[in-house]
Amino acid sequence: MNYHVNHITDYIYQSPASLCHNVMFQVPTDLPFQRVREFSYSIFPDPSFEVVRSDFFENKYIYFSIERTHKKLTVIAESTLELLRPNWMDVDPVSTSPWEEVVEWLKSTDAMNDIRQFYLESDHVKFVEGIREYALQSFTPGRPIMEAMLNLNNRIFNDFKFTPGFTDISTPIEEVFEHKKGVCQDFAHFSLACVRSIGLAARYMSGYIETLPPPGKPKLIGADASHAWTAIYIPGLEWVEFDATNNLLVSDKHLRVAVGRDFADVTPLKGIVYSSGEQKMKVSVDVRNLDNPPIEAI
Repeated sequence: MNYHVNHITDYIYQSPASLCHNVMFQVPTDLPFQRVREFSYSIFPDPSFEVVRSDFFENKYIYFSIERTHKKLTVIAESTLELLRPNWMDVDPVSTSPWEEVVEWLKSTDAMNDIRQFYLESDHVKFVEGIREYALQSFTPGRPIMEAMLNLNNRIFNDFKFTPGFTDISTPIEEVFEHKKGVCQDFAHFSLACVRSIGLAARYMSGYIETLPPPGKPKLIGADASHAWTAIYIPGLEWVEFDATNNLLVSDKHLRVAVGRDFADVTPLKGIVYSSGEQKMKVSVDVRNLDNPPIEAI
């Protein structure tokens, strides 16, 4: 499947800004099931300095600064990506290892530190009271890890309500758990907390999903915005991806941009601005399926 992504971010300042420093995680990379055919970006006004770098998790990011007065910042990122069918789509979930065996393997010297780092707490992924018990309702003794994760996915999808505006990035996971409401990043953080609390390694996935559904299929929640989901490590399959927001085993409709411990590691655009007064942010994301373009209304 081939997709085109257009991601536009506008920052409008109440008072002109004299300086800003920004980091942009909107640069997709080649992965086992993803090929980057084209990528370009534009920044207005023109940056005084810009550079493309890689972070600790091997994500590409752009650092830039604007060192003159401006009242609006616009960042446009465009990508053309090819997605391939992941190998885990052909695996019978019941045939995977019991989850406890994976926990023991992660504790062994066979597991690399770059995998084990993903079973720790992080800024947005806390092992709050009751979360381990919630996870263990799916991860019952001896249950195959992939089957258990699909069950957890399903429970989060049914127990939690997708509610834009109820949370923001500062909302603690306790509040999301208590009210059973949030958006994709909340559900990803909650899912990560569940599996990490029982000793499994899981990482935060940042990217997009297809904006328009195939004919006859329902529209996916989270479209027209950056999306978030999770990946857990399963020996033999490596990082297998799950989307609790849409109750999916991730296939070829999720476009990957960056991975990290949580949202804080891979915020699409963040920085420091020297200005007074308030600022408004407007984000527009359009994901187009190039193989099955939508039929335009006449």
